[in-house]
Amino acid sequence: MRDPRKHPVPISGVVYGEIIYWLTVGSSFVVLLGTIISFIETQSLVSSAYILKSVLTGKNVEEIWLGSDISQIPDIKFYITTFNFGESITILGIAFGVFSVIPAVFCASYFLWRSRNPIFAISAVFAGIITICSMLAGVLWA
Repeated sequence: MRDPRKHPVPISGVVYGEIIYWLTVGSSFVVLLGTIISFIETQSLVSSAYILKSVLTGKNVEEIWLGSDISQIPDIKFYITTFNFGESITILGIAFGVFSVIPAVFCASYFLWRSRNPIFAISAVFAGIITICSMLAGVLWA
């Protein structure tokens, strides 16, 4: 009987996976911290009780924000000016989790280049540049 041989995982895949893993774990703690702060803070601009009640009654995102105390859909300027509120900390954690793709892709592209996979390395660099541009577009033109 023949033993199936396991293929070794390429170092670029290990590097990518480790970076994504640890940065996502870190961002999940920031999201958890922001959520806890949202529930215990009393001076919040948007009450967590209101958000939970609105979600459970089936309102969509626009209805929830327009019916809140701020009466608008928040943009990046709102979160920057209210940085110390739990809602902003939660959004920061989510953004950090999405950002974790960028260093992971660039580090993986380096190891792809070293392992003589230039097409994949160049593709990874382009993917990182596209991700950076999309994040900047969301911030600059929001």
